[in-house]
Amino acid sequence: MDKDIFYLEIGQSLFSGRLSSAQQDGIEVKIEAFDRHGIEDERWRAYMLATSYHETAFTMQPVEEIGKGKGKPYGEKRKYDGTPYSYPDKLYFGRGDVQLTWYENYKKIGRLLGIPLLACPELALDPDISASIMIEGMTQGVSTRGDFTGVSLENYFNHRKEDPVNARRIVNGLDRAQLIVGYYKKFLAALRIAMVVLLLIVAGCKPRQVVTERVVTRTDSIAVRVLKDSLMKKEKQMAFLRTDLKRASEENIHIKSDSHRHEIHYDTSAPPDSVTGKQPVSSEIITHIRSRYEKVAGDEETRRDEWSGERESRVLEQKSEVSAVDRQTDEDRLKEKKVSSRRNHTLFLAGVMVGLVIEILLLCFGSRLGLFRRRKVL
Repeated sequence: MDKDIFYLEIGQSLFSGRLSSAQQDGIEVKIEAFDRHGIEDERWRAYMLATSYHETAFTMQPVEEIGKGKGKPYGEKRKYDGTPYSYPDKLYFGRGDVQLTWYENYKKIGRLLGIPLLACPELALDPDISASIMIEGMTQGVSTRGDFTGVSLENYFNHRKEDPVNARRIVNGLDRAQLIVGYYKKFLAALRIAMVVLLLIVAGCKPRQVVTERVVTRTDSIAVRVLKDSLMKKEKQMAFLRTDLKRASEENIHIKSDSHRHEIHYDTSAPPDSVTGKQPVSSEIITHIRSRYEKVAGDEETRRDEWSGERESRVLEQKSEVSAVDRQTDEDRLKEKKVSSRRNHTLFLAGVMVGLVIEILLLCFGSRLGLFRRRKVL
C-alpha cells in the first residue's frame, strides 16, 4: 500500500483536509498491528479503522470512557453476576479504541494476549495494546471466535458476503450502524486507491503517467471547410437567438410598465357613499394600454418578417457556401486528373525515347557485327 496516497485520500474524504499528526500516528499504529496479526482483507482493515474513528470520537487514539462508568454496574466494582471485583481498587470501564468494558472482558482479553489487564487495566490505553485488543476482539484470533460479542468480521466479510451494517453487532448491536458504514466506505476507498497506485508503481508506471493517450486526427481541406461552415452557421444562429431574446426582454419590460397605468379620480366635493364610504368616481383613465398592445403586435409582426428574411438569407448563404465547396471539390478532382494525365503522357514519352535509344543501339551493334564478319571472311 502506498501510505502517502492513503493518507492524502483519507485526509481529504473523511478528515476534511485536516488530518492531524496525532490522528495519522493513531492510524499508523493500527496499520502496523494489522500487518503484525496478518490482517490482509482490506474490508476488515477498513471496518476496524471506521470503528476506531467512531469510538475514539475521531481522534484515532485510545480514549477513556466519559464518566468512567459512573452509574453503571461495572463502575460500581461489580462483575456480571454482581459479585465484587477481585481487585477492589481497580475499575474496568471503557478504554482503548473499542472501549473494552467489564471485568470479565478485561480478564479474557488479557489472558488471550498475555497481558495483565486485570491488574493494570490502564494498559488498554497503550496504542499498540489497544490495537491488538481491537483485532483480537473483532476477529477469530487466538480464541477462534469474536471475543467481544461472539461474532466476528469473518461472519460479515468473506468471499460470499459484505455486510458492514450488521458488522456493527461485533461491538455494540446496531448502534450507529449506518453512520459507521459511511466511515467504512471512505476508509475502504482510500485503502484500495493506495493499493492500486502501489501496483502501478511496481509495474513501472509513474504518478501522473497512469494513462497516456494520444489522439491524432487527420483531415483534408474539404473536411476543414465543412467544419468551418458548420461553426459559422452555429455562430449566426446564436447571434440571432441573442438578439431575439433581448428584443423579447425589452417588450416584456414595456408591457409591465404600461399595464399599471390606471388612474381613478374621485369627486371630493360629493358626500361619501353610504356603502363603500368613498366619494363617487368622477373619472377613470386607463392610458396607453390599447396602443401598447398594438405596438407589441406590430413588433411581433416585424420580428417575424425579420426572422423570415434572415432565415431566407441564411439559406441562400448556405447554398452559396455549399456551391463553393462543390466547386472546390470539382477543381480538386480536375487537378488530380490533369496531374494524372500529365504523368501518363510523360511516362509515354519516356517509353518512346527509351525504345528509340534501344533501337539505335541495336542498329549500331548489328552494323558492327556485320563488318566484323566480313573482315573475318577476307
